[in-house]
Amino acid sequence: MIRSKDNSPSFKKGCPKGGVVIRKRSLDAKYVICFVLSLFVYVSLQSQPLVIMHTNDTHSQIDPYSYKSDVNVGGFLRREAAIRELRAENPCTLLLDAGDFSQGTPYFNIFKGYMEVRLMNAMHYDAATLGNHEFDNGCAALAARLKTAEFPVVCANYQFANKKLAKVIKPYVIIERGGYKIGIFGLGVNLDGYTAPQIAREVTYLDPVETARKMVAELKARNCNLIVCLSHVGVDTTIQDNDYEIARQVPEIDVIVGGHSHEELNPPKVIGNTRICQMTNRGKCFGVLTILNSEF
Repeated sequence: MIRSKDNSPSFKKGCPKGGVVIRKRSLDAKYVICFVLSLFVYVSLQSQPLVIMHTNDTHSQIDPYSYKSDVNVGGFLRREAAIRELRAENPCTLLLDAGDFSQGTPYFNIFKGYMEVRLMNAMHYDAATLGNHEFDNGCAALAARLKTAEFPVVCANYQFANKKLAKVIKPYVIIERGGYKIGIFGLGVNLDGYTAPQIAREVTYLDPVETARKMVAELKARNCNLIVCLSHVGVDTTIQDNDYEIARQVPEIDVIVGGHSHEELNPPKVIGNTRICQMTNRGKCFGVLTILNSEF
């Protein structure tokens, strides 16, 4: 049983209305990772909180960088240290990525995206979805690269002409952790205009709302008590397909971990009982949601 209950006495003293705690921690003198602790979903019969760590739109930014007001931010070594610290503090965690982990620095140009996947393997990601930039070297190259991934890559609203890519991408994954049965499915952006036409022709784009409805029905039939959408659709409301509209049309989704728009949704956007999260780009921010348990 899943319920949003913002006025629960389980919230820590001083938590603002809406049950959202915003916390920032420095890993060194200049680098700030943004933690969004959204204490909002209560699942009965669970024994411990579930901590969801999430990233999006890293764009091959392996090293720290400086840009305008951001000085010496990001970097995979700092991300790994934060993940290790959170796992040590919390026995029940998930680590998710909402796509576009590829493309944007010479690391991608030289190593063709394999370095990003290997580093995600080393950090033990639990699942990721596809961004449009994952396709930049073509579907065959993407299939070969993702065969080295030690985490599932999910996307339910793409149909692939490339058989090897179709084999490696799954519509969803179910992870059981700490008494939770978590259904995680992926949604991708319409590739038209975001990748080369010859690449886009190899991928059939399916309506994300209709796909999400089918995924929710499938995951609920498999007795999942928490449903997470990894979305690279984005939150641009000038486009018909966006995460806000998906949340309105498919309210059974508990969490949308989003990407593509490079927005910082801190705290998460709330639509109904769905929390929509996104943490800028280039690895500057690292999101954390804590899902609490309760009995009724």
